[in-house]
Amino acid sequence: MLQRRFRFLSALTSLALLAACDDTSMPDNTQTAGSGGTPTGTVGGSGGAAAPKGGTGASTTGGVGTTTGGTGTGAGGNRPTGGTNAAGGTSTGGTNTGMTGGAPVIGGGTSTGGTVSGGGVPNAGGGGAAGGTPTVDQNGKPNAKPGDMTGKAQDYLRLGEVRILNNNWGSEDLGCGSGASTMSVFVNADKSFGWNFNRGDCDTQASNAKPDFPQLEFGIHPFGIGDERVTSPEFSSTTLLPIQIKDVKSATVAVQNLTATFQRETSWNITFEFWISQRNPVTDPDPGVYAELMTFWGWQNGRWPEPPGGMGPQGTGAGNEVQSGGKTYKLWVQDDNWASGQWRYFQFRANDGPQKQFNGTLDVKPFIDYLVTQRQYSPDFWITRLEVGSEIDDNTEGKVQMSGVTFEINGQSRSAVYGN
Repeated sequence: MLQRRFRFLSALTSLALLAACDDTSMPDNTQTAGSGGTPTGTVGGSGGAAAPKGGTGASTTGGVGTTTGGTGTGAGGNRPTGGTNAAGGTSTGGTNTGMTGGAPVIGGGTSTGGTVSGGGVPNAGGGGAAGGTPTVDQNGKPNAKPGDMTGKAQDYLRLGEVRILNNNWGSEDLGCGSGASTMSVFVNADKSFGWNFNRGDCDTQASNAKPDFPQLEFGIHPFGIGDERVTSPEFSSTTLLPIQIKDVKSATVAVQNLTATFQRETSWNITFEFWISQRNPVTDPDPGVYAELMTFWGWQNGRWPEPPGGMGPQGTGAGNEVQSGGKTYKLWVQDDNWASGQWRYFQFRANDGPQKQFNGTLDVKPFIDYLVTQRQYSPDFWITRLEVGSEIDDNTEGKVQMSGVTFEINGQSRSAVYGN
């Protein structure tokens, strides 16, 4: 009997111990990790790669870590401020965002196919100098140095977002090459710049229809990529152009100490001009070149349509005046079938001309407004480029030189930048 009681008590004791072990208040070792829990994947490297100034951020090697049961980030895996992450600091087809004032990617990354947001300069094939334009453009051309010069047909010198074009298209078209017609563009040791020209007797018809046009170019031509009429690079020199008319709040060009000197001055001008297309010439292969507007500061005496060779201002609206930069400009020539009907043409002349010097600022916006309000041009049209140049025709020899230029669009200015 005593033995049976002992066995009974032992059984009760075992049951009590089992009940105690089954208490649900015991901690669960598999609970969800809290905020920022321990990553079970690869932990991001400490700090990761630095985000390039103003361009595409580089992601860290580890990226964002994952946790068991919760969300956590590995140290150093945060996305850098300033743009889309690209592994290893190289943009591969993504969008370069956050570029401020044209700062290029620095740190060795190259942009290969990324779309540039407004205000940023594309990184064309290499690193750029901090706080400025890339060190080379899409043709691989660096900024010109003091003392640089080129006499090659259709070549150019790069000055940051401004180009000096050796645009001798008229001589080339007439087959009047280096033997009878020479031209070059240059940067002097003191950083003044311009062009030399010696145009021979090229136009046997004396039509004055195919002048040469050495020039400063700011923007892109209006003809469409690959068009046979193109005489300048197939990409914009600047991030500020092209731009739709409706988006232009201000536009000016300031020229410092422009002077034209001549040994022969049969047919010439010094002028500012801009071009308009119906669609974006960067993205549309046929943008619909629409209009060319010139403002002469200087020209040879008796230039058509001045009497006695002409009868005075010609075309629709002839004699209209536009106020700009403290000057009055009169419309002397207007033709809606210019260049055999390829585009429309406006030629304004300064009332205090002709001059062989110009030093001041031309306000472009009043001319744009004239076209919209007086000619009903669509605000959806595009301003493709601004230019300062000289039409040089037969038997004319000389030089145009200036000490500086600044183009401004909507409060953002671009001046000449030189190489070292």
